[in-house]
Amino acid sequence: MSSISKDSPSATMNKLQKFFLNSKRILKISVKPTRKMYFSILKVCLIGITIVGGLSYLIQLISNVIQNAYLGN
Repeated sequence: MSSISKDSPSATMNKLQKFFLNSKRILKISVKPTRKMYFSILKVCLIGITIVGGLSYLIQLISNVIQNAYLGN
């Protein structure tokens, strides 16, 4: 038995219509970011990337130290 539901054509059209109406509503309320907003988003993203990179570096460093101590190299 298939888990894919087979909607009637009218139900599919209703879902598509709702999707397009919701998309239209979201596009109406969205605004182009200001320069200040753009740079604050950029700053937050760069801070996040730096934190993730630093954590991965620390994990790699700890892993190498443990492996060297365990293997005796």
